[in-house]
Amino acid sequence: MLRNVRMKFFLNPKIEFLIFIVFFFIINLIQSYFTGLLDDEAYYWVWSQQLAVGYFDHPPLVALWVKISSLFFHGELGVRFFSILSFLGMLYFIWLTIDTPKKRQYVWLYFLLIVSVAFLNVYGFVALPDTPLLFFTALFLFAYKRFLETNSTAFALLLGIASAGMLYSKYHGALLLILIVISNIGLLKNKKFWLAVLVSVLLLIPYILWQIEHHFMSVRYQLFERSKHLYKLRYTLNYFVDLLVIVGVSFPIIFWAFFKKKISNQFEKSLQYIVIGFIVFFFFSTFKTSTQAQWNVIVLIPLVILTFDYFIEHTTARKWLVYLGLTNLFLMLIARVFLLSNSLLPVEFETHRAKNWAQNIKEKTQGKPIIFINSYQLASKYNFYTNIKTHSFSILKGRQSQYDLSNFEQEMQGKDVVVIGKEIEGKKFFKQKNKTYFGKYINNYRSLQKIKCIIDKKRLKVSPDEKAVLQFEIFNPYNFLVSFENVTFVGVFQGKKNAIIKEIPLVLDTHFSLQPNERKVMNASFKVPENIKQKGLTFRIGLAYYDLPVGFQGNKVITTINNE
Repeated sequence: MLRNVRMKFFLNPKIEFLIFIVFFFIINLIQSYFTGLLDDEAYYWVWSQQLAVGYFDHPPLVALWVKISSLFFHGELGVRFFSILSFLGMLYFIWLTIDTPKKRQYVWLYFLLIVSVAFLNVYGFVALPDTPLLFFTALFLFAYKRFLETNSTAFALLLGIASAGMLYSKYHGALLLILIVISNIGLLKNKKFWLAVLVSVLLLIPYILWQIEHHFMSVRYQLFERSKHLYKLRYTLNYFVDLLVIVGVSFPIIFWAFFKKKISNQFEKSLQYIVIGFIVFFFFSTFKTSTQAQWNVIVLIPLVILTFDYFIEHTTARKWLVYLGLTNLFLMLIARVFLLSNSLLPVEFETHRAKNWAQNIKEKTQGKPIIFINSYQLASKYNFYTNIKTHSFSILKGRQSQYDLSNFEQEMQGKDVVVIGKEIEGKKFFKQKNKTYFGKYINNYRSLQKIKCIIDKKRLKVSPDEKAVLQFEIFNPYNFLVSFENVTFVGVFQGKKNAIIKEIPLVLDTHFSLQPNERKVMNASFKVPENIKQKGLTFRIGLAYYDLPVGFQGNKVITTINNE
């Protein structure tokens, strides 16, 4: 009798579901504690040290996720803990959204389907923008399904909150919302749907104001400045490989089930639009830029919801899912073990590198502040693992980051620092990913990263080999006097994707200095280089000092070189 009671207890769907949830929680807790941070996780940890409404690269929710985690734990777990909880919340809302009478008999199949989708499990413990995005996507789809069924005000409000949550997580949420409306144009006639829109917009007002104040900096970066590479066929080929990778070895049976599934209602039609719409949208994106596997991760939730019922009803497909899903689970467990230590494989992962090189640099530099050239990842990891102040110096050959907005540069002013980068000459400091990093010591460091050199022209026309003259306004935003004796003003010609074509020295008409918050109009001349034949050519001014590469001080101006 006692045995029967135990059997009934463990066969209770609610208990069975809870057991799986606890299993995921424990596994991800252990993984988070013992696995070193990914490069980007360290970067978002830096964000969390200065909570803000917006950041350079992404919306702010990932920083809040990390900040909440730090209230409970320290170290890696203090970065990831809330991600573990939000992953469990995602699993719960997906389960609530699935609406098939037999689902309670197949709790085990649901969790097998979850582990059959590789990338969905990655976000069970890492702290990346996709982590809150997946949670709010699951919440949104749950609310959307109930809204379609009830047309209630409560679910309209929840729909608006979830929409704002997606957009505060990552811009990809906007594409999902667009696809939902395209799949169900009738929503535009529904007053309560517009209530959801109103709620979402009201919640997003602080972020919209931040974007306006910063001239839509992050939107411009994501849409226009992210890639500096011209199209290559491998971008498109890699895209299709990535599509398979995010699902894992079970991709054949999961995509088979997706395409065989008969759509029976509006909600399922919307899910189908999301999957196909994302895949098609980012396929066309490969002609503009190299894509990343995680950009399509949002489609994994609709895939799970749509295919679960198919696997219940089709025995053969279910058997294949069991075989491939267990294989996927086995491979993921092996990968998780390898992430813990680099002693198990000759291959070094992102999670293995930082602790060793960070401590070595700390000892070599005697704990001096470090400035990394063009590497917000290294700066963030060094800061996390040594608790020493760092800064990332953005250069035109790279890209800008949150370090251009934060006050980290200010904390370096006047200090004795060590500058480390691949692009400078100096002493060899360390090697990573087959790249050698050099370092140089600078006493009483003065950074001019935020000086502005603005050319007030929409277009610049010059001729090759002529001496061109231009006027620009220079502004000192710092609270100290800036002298330019040891600073070189550089004119930079850039082509498509911001590729640097030519750097040339500028000759100023006078020597000068700038008081705090002072502006001056300056004249500069330069010799126009020959043999520049580029479409989409631009020109900007940058500053070079301490023999460091040119930074982002100037604005881009469309430039025409008359080669006739």
